[in-house]
Amino acid sequence: MSLEDYYKLYNNAVICDYSTQKEQIQELIIPEAASNERASDRFIREAASFLRLLILFEEKSDDAYYRSASLAELAADQEKLYAWQGSRYDSSLLNPSVSRKSFGPAGAVVSALGWELQKGIRYAVRHMRFGLSHLAALFLEAVPILKASRISIPDLSALLEKYHMQYLREEWGLYLHTRFSIDQTSYEERIEKGDLSDPGFLYGLGQRVTATDLDLAAYINSLDNTTIDLMARSYVQAYRQGFFADGKDILRKKTVGIYYPLGMERFTRRLMELFRTEIHYIPFIIGTEPSFVNRQAEYDHRFDNALYLTEEYVNASLEALRTELEQNAEMLSWYGGPAYIDSFGAPDFTPVQKRDTCRYTEAQQELLSRFTNEKYQLLDKYIAPAETSFCMAAYPIPSIGPDFPEIFRETVRINTLDNRVYQKAQQALADALDQGVAAEIRGAEGNDTALTVILPPIEKPAAQTNFYNCVADVNIPLGEVFTSPVLAGTNGTLHTSFFYWDGLLFKDLKIRFENGCVADYGCGNFSDPEEGRRFVYENLLMPHASLPLGEFAIGTNTYVYRLASRYGIAAKLPVLIIEKMGPHFAIGDTCYVGTEDLKIYNPMNGKEIVARENERTMLRKTDPAAAYTGKHIDITLPYSDIASISVRKASGDTVDLIRNGRFVLPGTAVLNEGLDLLAKETTAGSNTDKS
Repeated sequence: MSLEDYYKLYNNAVICDYSTQKEQIQELIIPEAASNERASDRFIREAASFLRLLILFEEKSDDAYYRSASLAELAADQEKLYAWQGSRYDSSLLNPSVSRKSFGPAGAVVSALGWELQKGIRYAVRHMRFGLSHLAALFLEAVPILKASRISIPDLSALLEKYHMQYLREEWGLYLHTRFSIDQTSYEERIEKGDLSDPGFLYGLGQRVTATDLDLAAYINSLDNTTIDLMARSYVQAYRQGFFADGKDILRKKTVGIYYPLGMERFTRRLMELFRTEIHYIPFIIGTEPSFVNRQAEYDHRFDNALYLTEEYVNASLEALRTELEQNAEMLSWYGGPAYIDSFGAPDFTPVQKRDTCRYTEAQQELLSRFTNEKYQLLDKYIAPAETSFCMAAYPIPSIGPDFPEIFRETVRINTLDNRVYQKAQQALADALDQGVAAEIRGAEGNDTALTVILPPIEKPAAQTNFYNCVADVNIPLGEVFTSPVLAGTNGTLHTSFFYWDGLLFKDLKIRFENGCVADYGCGNFSDPEEGRRFVYENLLMPHASLPLGEFAIGTNTYVYRLASRYGIAAKLPVLIIEKMGPHFAIGDTCYVGTEDLKIYNPMNGKEIVARENERTMLRKTDPAAAYTGKHIDITLPYSDIASISVRKASGDTVDLIRNGRFVLPGTAVLNEGLDLLAKETTAGSNTDKS
């Protein structure tokens, strides 16, 4: 199905309005700016020109355009589309700091309006003319407010709220169909049947294409079929195993949604083939992750919804979601869960903290917390975690540096390690931990970690366990044992020299826990400690004042540590990988959200895993809003930062699991193989340097 056909009903509904709007926008475009141009006139001119550009691009960007245009033409057209948020951002009125200088206090809301218009790029490349019409209407209504001698912040904010309120049903409907629907569009067909050897192929997928994406596609296309098949088969097997490990019926579902990095279409095509033939699921594309994104721009505008986040909006949005969920209940019942392919290796990014951006009030933070909780409760009702699964893996992209091919090959090896070898060694860790009342974690010299984690009591040791023995099911690469700790009595400090989350690097992150909840925090990203506290709060905790410790785990994959150390890429690895190279601690919800009442058994010995909840999630039946946070953020302590991890028994005796960064418990020596290999390589390299 073409995108034109897919959106036909939506587009037909705005034919008349859209035709008039195009003429009105054209009238607002002034060929040349006057030397004494007012800031508001500049914004109107630039916004109108941008919308006109989108309109023209939508009209010409059919299949024939992508087939006939040269790479240079495709790249030039994309540069024009993204210039406002890309190459021109530092000096544009989209930038809140620039807008503040031009408009004073109204700068934040003006730049937020401009950022809203950026959604039009997606609308244009997907032929969503109805979306372009909605944005045009928003802009044209804003013009009189902008032309006034003094911009009214309440009027402009009210206009944004009206815009979002007006299309809530439409937005939620499109969200559900994008994330959970098998409505096949040209994306699936292009990936399954398109010419992947044509560099111009990527542009037809509607994302911003960079040299990194083209290089990744060329590299993936150069791999032999055996490697591609190994990558895809191990992934699909892990997805399948996720259902079996948790005792879920894989036959009840029909669909799987795939999200992958732009440039990995050949791998994705093989995934789609195997999902059809091996699991008999219908695959569809949730979306693609491009390498290009102006992370500072996204960071600047992350709280723009503060301009319209009111109780009325929250109530209306939840009601719209509820209605759309009910109308799409059958479609949602088919969904087996997502297949995520992540990437790593993007350039380092530390955001500039700007005072000119939108901010939530305390009341809005409470509203946001309520909205998040109720949204997930509604989604879980129709897409029950107890019935669905997922799978995640990650691969490097060329921007990681000149060692990219070697890093990619090593990542493939790590992502396809033998489950059986690790499962046996990990069981020795789980058995030792089950004998204890607490785990004690101490940092090496220079690391201030000193944390005691209370373990749940086990009433029937012969039939019950606290720890999940996790290999490559749902979560690739393999390598961890984890539990939901008791909050009461879990106290101390967690300190890690670096932590990477959602594209942000946290330096010298410290979190202090009291009775299992975050009591204090800070980081070393900024010279001002208060800036560090605000950075941690806004990007990890918010909208919650505190978060519970939802997970304690020990990562066992020392080959991941070797990869990180050998190539100096620890700060670039995603949580999915880095959590396997040491103990990690998740702030937020447990790993069993929505499945606490589903009996789960250890595949090695058949014991029931009983640590599926804590004092917070026990509230799920009486006070769901208090039970869950909607967050699960894994923070890893690398082996090199560990002096010891030990288990304390009720008798007071302790058993060491890790000492000076190495596994010392009998039966776990195999887990040190990556460390041993790294030591040999380091010694060999040192000897070579001396010679």
